Amino acid sequence: MVENLPKQREIVMDGRLAILFNLVALLGDGYEGEGWTVERADVEGLRTISYGIVQYQTQNWGEELRFTQSYKKWKRFNPVVDFSVTDKGGAWLGLGLYQQFDMDINGTPLFVGFTLVPGLYMQGDDVDLGLPLEFRSGVEMGVRFNNGWQASLSFDHRSNADLARWNPGLETIQLRVSKTFN
Repeated sequence: MVENLPKQREIVMDGRLAILFNLVALLGDGYEGEGWTVERADVEGLRTISYGIVQYQTQNWGEELRFTQSYKKWKRFNPVVDFSVTDKGGAWLGLGLYQQFDMDINGTPLFVGFTLVPGLYMQGDDVDLGLPLEFRSGVEMGVRFNNGWQASLSFDHRSNADLARWNPGLETIQLRVSKTFN
């Protein structure tokens, strides 16, 4: 166990982001109203780099750098490969799904994205998360630019989904920058 960890508290993320991901998958491909539209996006070739603050038990724990690559759309999702590393030497590599909805609200091009990515966690000098298998689910919201760039703010949660007795979880708040390369 890592020394100087914040004291364990009974704060556990219970999979709400994963449930949200699945509920959003049930939505249709597009909606339109007066002054707004929402369309399910195909973000094949989207490459994302992000930097964020990692939280453990509601306390700022460290920093993380993350890279994500999306691939050709499959049904309602874009498969992704996701890799991150923390300032304490922890690393995470996952393969999962991403879904994005592009919105236009009174001429402002926005988007919202949802991820669900199982992966392998290598602890390094970071927090013991209970298992090497960890599930990362998240939500992001941002702005789209005409040249294929996007900027967003995201929140995600990583845990072993109670597959192990010890399941503390990590949360990350990130600033993300993306660009589509085809």
